[in-house]
Amino acid sequence: MSDNEVLPLLRADEVHHINKPLDLSSKEEEYLRSYTSKCDRRLLLYICIGYALDSLNKMALSNAKIAGLSADLDLHGYDINLALGVYYLGSFIFQLPSNLVLKSVKPTYWLCGSMLAWSLVTLLTAFVANARQLALCRFMFGAVQAGYLTGSLYYISYWYPRELVRQRMGFFFASAGIGGICIGPLCALLTSLEIMGLRAWQNIFLFVGSLSLVWSLVGLQVLEDYPDTATFITDSEQRLIVRLMACQNTVASTRHISLRQAGMAARDTKIWLWTLIDFCANSATQVNGMFGPTLIASQGYSTQTAQLLTALTNFMAFSGMASIAYIAKMARGSSNAIALSNVVTIVGFLLALLAPSNSAAAQLGALFLFSFASPQPAAHGPAWEMANQQGSTKPAMAAAITSAFGGLGPLATAFVYRDRDSPAFVLGHTVCLSMTVTCLLATALLRWMLSSENDRRDRDPADISGLTMEQVQDLADNHPDFRYKI
Repeated sequence: MSDNEVLPLLRADEVHHINKPLDLSSKEEEYLRSYTSKCDRRLLLYICIGYALDSLNKMALSNAKIAGLSADLDLHGYDINLALGVYYLGSFIFQLPSNLVLKSVKPTYWLCGSMLAWSLVTLLTAFVANARQLALCRFMFGAVQAGYLTGSLYYISYWYPRELVRQRMGFFFASAGIGGICIGPLCALLTSLEIMGLRAWQNIFLFVGSLSLVWSLVGLQVLEDYPDTATFITDSEQRLIVRLMACQNTVASTRHISLRQAGMAARDTKIWLWTLIDFCANSATQVNGMFGPTLIASQGYSTQTAQLLTALTNFMAFSGMASIAYIAKMARGSSNAIALSNVVTIVGFLLALLAPSNSAAAQLGALFLFSFASPQPAAHGPAWEMANQQGSTKPAMAAAITSAFGGLGPLATAFVYRDRDSPAFVLGHTVCLSMTVTCLLATALLRWMLSSENDRRDRDPADISGLTMEQVQDLADNHPDFRYKI
């Protein structure tokens, strides 16, 4: 559907009032509830399961490490750290191009194709013979997986009205925790099995790769591209959602790439602050995903016990992610929720640093604490950012910039948790503590900037009555009636 087809769905009194709340009748409210329920059961459920499988594939390496991978491939020094880190380098390099391609490729093909590609790479990883091949496979995994996270966030943002986005993104990020809960017991089971003469670590890669491969094919039958072309909703629901999204300036099916909006995103200080928040949050978040089994095993636990205990740390992570919508509501805004989780994370890392390194109870307690709190800013941040974006191109650019550069945070984490620092891991904990403090400060600054801009627009509203509709749409979140969510 083109711009000319969408805009007539707005009433005459609404055309020049983008960002103004629409008055919905009781019947329209009913249509909206029905539409939302259908999207939740079909689209949101699918991409959430996909993200859980993505988590399984990412965490496979850290579990394979203690299941014999290091010994079989004769890994020494920074070999495993390099394999963990190059994933994020591949993701960084291909993140922005993949999001721009997303504007020109049907979302169904893009999301399912990304999942199919990373599944094949994971299957290939089961047959690597040395450190170089392992690093190459992980780089390829990061490259082909790069578009799934930001593509999913963008996908959510143009299927749901702005006020419903944060909760759905909370569900999406929480699904990674489900994958984390499953990976430990699953790997413990696979480690104990003899399958066709394969090594235990090979079983891990083959099984999780096969799961996501099957799910990628299911998506071709389940996903649909845009609300205005959807076949699983009624005509009345379709007309209403397109009208709502047009008034919020978030109709995505135009496939129009605005170079002006792309430039706005690149120059927007707010987006770079969200990126800094994401960078710091991801640095701390990935400690459990990349090194959870190693940290637990360093306290004297066996391989299978360590893998089973990761189910508990990942349950803590899931609990934190699943509660982000509630925490944001309780804290009265995403910025307050990020600050609260930062404080809890800081306490966790301080406990890990100050408690005796050979005290299993204290070290596991610290791991549980920062595993619960540290993932929350990594979920609150993108949800907060996407709720404050508008336009045909700027949301995709914002998501790409934040995910690409913010996603580099774990690259640093990969190299500061060194085997020779076991069991204290002072360097790693200190770096992640510093990142968390920086995240807290960046959040405070961004909150002040958004509040100040809202106040300025209240005091001195700009007159845009002389602008064309295309010019009004290109204002994106600079529209004088737009108010940032704090």
